[in-house]
Amino acid sequence: MKMRIEIDINEKYEDLSVEIKSPRLTPDIEKMISMLRILGMQILGKKDNETFVLDVAEILYIEAVERDTFLYTENEVYESDFKLYELEQQLTERDFFRVSKSTLINLKKVKSLKADLNRRIRVTMVNGEQIIASRMYADELRKRLGIK
Repeated sequence: MKMRIEIDINEKYEDLSVEIKSPRLTPDIEKMISMLRILGMQILGKKDNETFVLDVAEILYIEAVERDTFLYTENEVYESDFKLYELEQQLTERDFFRVSKSTLINLKKVKSLKADLNRRIRVTMVNGEQIIASRMYADELRKRLGIK
């Protein structure tokens, strides 16, 4: 299937509108829709064979476990179709920061930091969950949070 992109920039439009026309819904189209939602500050998460629309601001952290990616909110865990690096690319400007090889945290959901062994940092999220920031990312984390 060929893809044609049309862009119409005109002051007569009040809002941004994206229209997708296709003979069928494909995994590529689903991925495009998901990426557009991220730009709109939303992420799709799956749980119990149901798909949920999550506001990016609700997500405390994102973790990759083996080949799966999980989105953690205060009370729930959802699975994402995206790889961790794909979410990192989209969410870095939205106050998400990589703290280890497998974890991104929402800097706006950090409750406290505590120095840990081997120059690592123990990050406590607003729900009490603790995440270890590896020493490779620790200095940049302090800098991003304005801590010396």
